[in-house]
Amino acid sequence: MLDVLAYIFLYTFIFGCLFLGTAIGFTIITGVLRVFHLGYGMTFLIVAYGTWAFWRDFGIEFFTSIILSFLLLAAITVVVYKFVISKFLEVEDYLLAALLSIFIIIEELISHIYPEIVGVYLPTSITKETISLAGASVPGQLVVVAAVSLMITFIYLQLLVRTKTGLIMRAISQNVFASKLMGVNFDRMFILALVIASIPPGVIILLLSPVWAMNPFIGWPLFTYAILATVLGGLGNLKGTIMASFILGFVFAVTGFLINPRMMVLAALIVVILVLVFKPRGLARAETIW
Repeated sequence: MLDVLAYIFLYTFIFGCLFLGTAIGFTIITGVLRVFHLGYGMTFLIVAYGTWAFWRDFGIEFFTSIILSFLLLAAITVVVYKFVISKFLEVEDYLLAALLSIFIIIEELISHIYPEIVGVYLPTSITKETISLAGASVPGQLVVVAAVSLMITFIYLQLLVRTKTGLIMRAISQNVFASKLMGVNFDRMFILALVIASIPPGVIILLLSPVWAMNPFIGWPLFTYAILATVLGGLGNLKGTIMASFILGFVFAVTGFLINPRMMVLAALIVVILVLVFKPRGLARAETIW
């Protein structure tokens, strides 16, 4: 029984950090742009398969390929904003449909070029060791993912709380009209928010690659984690996302080790729905991202 409790404790931390790492960018987008970005899942795919394409197909050095994949993601993000988000910002139903369509198009394109049988693998492993705690063990690479998620969260908190750019983003999230009166360049800030928000999921998928089988449809489960944490925490509220991530991590761990691992997502969905019944705006919903 002590072993099970140790596993629950350890994997609550691991799963919580994983939820957090996938949801940070989505939270910033919903907090600043007030857009439920249904194309967010494409960020995982573009970085992972972009790195693979630059590295294996074009013969570019691996680390340079990673940088190029993030530059490719930034370029696609700008294009999506210019030709989709900015055009349909006032027509939410069309915007949601367009963003979801872009995600599916990218997914299907990658699936056509790199079907699952290709066996994409990115050598981004930091450690191959196994970490043990009170009889429980976890792959060291997952601990790395957790540590990087926490580090990214800390960096983004500093950006939002201590910098002028973060102050402007928080002002936009609190009052769009007042921010316009103060002369905020919305196109620039929205593009910057989208690009900043695309970095965490890209980093997470690169670090997950050695321990999580890659396939063209991996964006969906990771996107699901981001949605669950962001909705439970309160759309656009980073404090809420942090709390929700570890609550969901606990639900995942308890369900996985005490009930049935195949029911982890179902259990998380049930918890989210039950919380929203009593708190429809989430755990920490506020008109600010922090």
